[in-house]
Amino acid sequence: MKAPEILAPVDNIREVDDLLNAGANWLYGGCLPASWSSRYPRTVILNRRTFPDAQIGSTRELAGIIALAMERGGRFALAVNAPFYMDEQYEPVLELIRSARDSGASAVIVADPGLMRRIVRDGIRIPLHVSTMALASNAAAVRLYISMGAERIILPRFLGIEETGSLVHEFPDVDFETFLLVGRCPNIEGVCSFMHDSPDARWPCEWAYSATALDGGSPPEGVWSAVDRVHIADRRDACGLCALPELLTAGVSTFKIVGRGAPTERKATLVKALSDAIEAVPEMGRAEAWYARCRGIYRTLYGHACSAHNCYFPGLEETP
Repeated sequence: MKAPEILAPVDNIREVDDLLNAGANWLYGGCLPASWSSRYPRTVILNRRTFPDAQIGSTRELAGIIALAMERGGRFALAVNAPFYMDEQYEPVLELIRSARDSGASAVIVADPGLMRRIVRDGIRIPLHVSTMALASNAAAVRLYISMGAERIILPRFLGIEETGSLVHEFPDVDFETFLLVGRCPNIEGVCSFMHDSPDARWPCEWAYSATALDGGSPPEGVWSAVDRVHIADRRDACGLCALPELLTAGVSTFKIVGRGAPTERKATLVKALSDAIEAVPEMGRAEAWYARCRGIYRTLYGHACSAHNCYFPGLEETP
């Protein structure tokens, strides 16, 4: 079984040491070079974030981050994970990928099948990690992306333990990555077109709103339930630590922390918590003491008790 690894978000070179020292094995981030920002408004998305704090500011800094991560024994994955690009946009995106590869990047995170084809066709030798935006939620989709050159699949957030384990079992030679802390999206990310444009990471799907029937009647109960679910919980407080024993047993190899644009100290704290939890799994296993430990970690991280609304794998604790 491959040793578990932690993938943490990085936005500038000052964060590299803090994140790696906290226990991260991989760093990932997006870069917004001048060649893109001078040509397109920020509503034309390069990597699913538009605010400056969530971007590596230049290819020069990108190269510095990659070099420092490698020097410290870490690896870096470049996010170019918009769900699609126009034909005219491929060249600047490919130029950025080449720059990252030449600097020593270990992988590129992609969602657009057209971009995957171009990377392979143009002979850009860099491992492809398929973004959750590509919605590899079943065996047929995973098989398709493998045929296009994928070496790692980042699983959609809505997949449960059983679905995750089934995919890992069917494709034992592929690395699978899953989200574990922060950012439990209430939507299916692969078909979501909301802008990630707020530095406080509060997206449109999380704004408080109400639903009113146009005919003056009452909306169906299911509508109210969906509305309530959206603003009961803060998605920035999401956690799946309690599922670590099952995920590790299933063969998931990499665990991802969400948080591009977040404060460095916060990201390092999350990395350390996840690293400590992974180390504790062999000695504690799946038992009440394990769940108690995870609940304690959660309260320390977020300042309140965990709940199913914030859980990546709700109901797991009650499973016999």
